Amino acid sequence: MSSMSFFLPVRFLRSAVPAVAGSVVLSAAAAAAAPRAEWRGSRLAGSPDPAPEMVAVRAYASVLLKRPVAVEREPGSNRLFVLENLAWDVYRSTLKAIPDDPDAREAETLLEIPGNGEVAYSLCFHPRYPENGFLYIGSNGVGPGERHHSRLVRYTVARTAPFGIDPASALTIIEWPSNGHNGAAACFGSDGMLYVTSGDGTPNGDSDLAGQDTGSLLAKVLRIDVDGAPAGQTYRVPPDNPFAGQAGVRPETWAYGLRNPWRITHDPESGQIWVGQNGQDLREFAHLLESGANYGWSEYEGSRPFQPGRLRGPAPFTPPTLEHDHAQARSLTGGIVYRGKKFPALQGAYVYGDYGTGRVWAARHDGTRLLWQRELADTPLAIAGFGTNAAGDILMADHLGDALARLEPAPAPSPDRQPFPARLSETGLFASVATQEPAAGVYSYRINAPSWHDGAVSDYWLALPGAAAAEMPNTGDPTWVWKSWTPPDGTAVVQTLTRPAEGDTPARRLETRLLLKQEADWAAYAYVWNDSQTDAELAPAAGVRLSPGGREWTVPARSECVLCHARGANYLLSLTAAQINREIEVDAAPVNQLSHWAALGLIREEDAPPETAGTLRQPPDTWPRLVDPHNAAAPIDDRARAYFAVNCSHCHRHEGGGNSRMDLSPWVTGEARHLVDARPQHGDYGMPDARIIAPGEPGRSVLPVRVSSRGPGQMPPVGVSSFDPRGLGLIFEWLGTLKPDSGASR
Repeated sequence: MSSMSFFLPVRFLRSAVPAVAGSVVLSAAAAAAAPRAEWRGSRLAGSPDPAPEMVAVRAYASVLLKRPVAVEREPGSNRLFVLENLAWDVYRSTLKAIPDDPDAREAETLLEIPGNGEVAYSLCFHPRYPENGFLYIGSNGVGPGERHHSRLVRYTVARTAPFGIDPASALTIIEWPSNGHNGAAACFGSDGMLYVTSGDGTPNGDSDLAGQDTGSLLAKVLRIDVDGAPAGQTYRVPPDNPFAGQAGVRPETWAYGLRNPWRITHDPESGQIWVGQNGQDLREFAHLLESGANYGWSEYEGSRPFQPGRLRGPAPFTPPTLEHDHAQARSLTGGIVYRGKKFPALQGAYVYGDYGTGRVWAARHDGTRLLWQRELADTPLAIAGFGTNAAGDILMADHLGDALARLEPAPAPSPDRQPFPARLSETGLFASVATQEPAAGVYSYRINAPSWHDGAVSDYWLALPGAAAAEMPNTGDPTWVWKSWTPPDGTAVVQTLTRPAEGDTPARRLETRLLLKQEADWAAYAYVWNDSQTDAELAPAAGVRLSPGGREWTVPARSECVLCHARGANYLLSLTAAQINREIEVDAAPVNQLSHWAALGLIREEDAPPETAGTLRQPPDTWPRLVDPHNAAAPIDDRARAYFAVNCSHCHRHEGGGNSRMDLSPWVTGEARHLVDARPQHGDYGMPDARIIAPGEPGRSVLPVRVSSRGPGQMPPVGVSSFDPRGLGLIFEWLGTLKPDSGASR
């Protein structure tokens, strides 16, 4: 985060916020400071869904790692090689080795990846590694001409103890210009050739049209011969490559039309090579690699048409072998073909996962057709890479969890486990569901800046188990006030969405959404209100479409909820100091909500000394807070920033799933946002000299079009069916105040 600016205008920090409209009023009984009632939420346990086949458990628990991105077993030894990627912090990558021993305690640093801001992604070993020690690392950094390049570099690992790596052994095998969607993963095939991936080279929607450019090294799987290289060269082109000798096609090309390949793997037993790919707006996919294939980017995103008219080259379109929409996956991580003994049913299956949702799947393909595909696990991991140990256990690099994990069979459900509540009245959250009176120990709360929910208004409750507290981030971090809290297992965060009265039509509760934390992971559930408004029924996992009063309402799938309530945003979008820092009434007297919660023991500051329990180390009126985007009395810049913060920033941030450079985190300002006067990366809608926001020029500004559109390219992409007219008006109002010479600094 060191490149971000943390300057915030004083008026933004101190703006007062009016109350959010809602049907629940804080009662004196619910808000009394002492004694705190304890909530016993034992009814909310387990899941209504079938038990997963597998679970993720931490592996090598005593070994300290930082941002592991890839893990591979070193051939012929008892070591695992782990690549750490600190690209979000200080742009540094490190290769470490750990003993393949459950009781391992230390990781040995083998190599600090040299280069100018070099970020390493992948590693693979030469087929004769035990003899020659050749290790290949794929990375991206500044290269010739000060442009960013992806490259595959060969290092030599010593063949005698202590089996270290001399950085001077580095030999660049192949490189190409690339500044986003970089590829640089590699594997050796059964034919002894080296297969290397490249992406389209941009962080956007293929604006350079590299996907179908057969004359470049971009957007390809390349096949090269590193063992038969002529003197003075690092590789030769195999003469049997499918496009060798064809005019206008790089002869290294084995397949093309790739967007952002993330992981490539080879199975020696079947000869199969699999490539995982990150999609853009709606799809994630993987390919069983075929010689001469055109995988369609950027006319196609997976099997879905994306930009008609872009397909070209010598090969027709080949659809993906496996595909998921964004209700299931957000950033697919290619995996491995399983050949271990622990899971006989997975023999020969391709096991892969997803960085954004933590899910893991397996699929078996006989080379001609897909035999089966199923979900194995739903984990809390940010899965960046797969590997195996000597026993054949499936290992996963948990990039945000700073650890390695392995898959294990899921434990059998407890025979005395109670069924998951089928009705809201069975959850133990409310003393009276019909009146929304919370149960003892369940606390209603208000936020400063509401987000758009198709015109519905929200009421919120927090249920912490027993006397537990939610932990606020460390106040030493300049961004802490904007970041979500971390509550303990057993916590439930509840939101009821109500459509306001309109004319003769009374207000109507539509659904109550529930986030439940168990075993350090969050799951989302929705309860749909009945016509009599007396109770709500658990919605199916796939969601449901409603038409209350003849107006459409969509209850999202449970998996869709984690696209916004994702790990990058720490799941809880409403529970931040900037949202909770506001005035409420307790026994008809004004009190700060944060101070009140601290006194109740609902929150505590991270690393705060025990003697400060029940208090806050600084008065909340000195802390930043979000304004209500629709409070006309607040400064327009603050209102726009708050609107983007609550509606967009959970995806459009470094750790989010937004496919653009734009960062709308509320602590980011100026050019670091890549918002004002920034070129759009996902299409310009035919606008001349388009910008995401063109100061003072709505006709050149793409963002309002995406906010007002419904369908492909709409923003937000999920969770809403209609656009926000007040939000759109706010964006236009703010846009009109920007000056071309100063807008980017705001």
